[in-house]
Amino acid sequence: MKIFYLDINEYSADMDFLKSFADRKFLSEKKEMQHCYGRFLVKTAAKEFYKIEDTQIEIVNSKPRFKNSELNFSISHSNNIVMAAFDENPIGLDIEFMKERNFKEIFERYNYKGKNISKDVFYKFWTEYEAAIKLQGSPKTKITFSFKDNFMVTVAGNFDENYKIYEFSNTGFSCV
Repeated sequence: MKIFYLDINEYSADMDFLKSFADRKFLSEKKEMQHCYGRFLVKTAAKEFYKIEDTQIEIVNSKPRFKNSELNFSISHSNNIVMAAFDENPIGLDIEFMKERNFKEIFERYNYKGKNISKDVFYKFWTEYEAAIKLQGSPKTKITFSFKDNFMVTVAGNFDENYKIYEFSNTGFSCV
């Protein structure tokens, strides 16, 4: 499994070029740009790492996939980070910026029975929940980790636990 990310605040791109990756309309310009960055990241990684020439994306059962490839991917974005995970098996990814919230109130809505109600516990719970939804099934494997001090990430699917993370910048991809 490979995970790719880019930091919107550190990557400079021509906005008209990025908007060429839009395949639907959004009410918020911020959401539209995150979507475009996500599509751009997925298509660029697919071409460079997996040698997929036709990166046309279609939506099947509410999940994006390549129209002409069996490679699976999942995209997530939060705050300034856009992330995508790839695997030969179905995969779900979620990233969340860990801001302060009323964690006790949120946990009560989900009938959480644990005693520890902390920011880390909440975001681990939430990213695992969201990644499983994006997977559209029960994961056999989940990897959850802190990212850049203030993000939580979970990848869910059926994969071995070996993974690499690559950052995309204006100079290309680099393994972190």
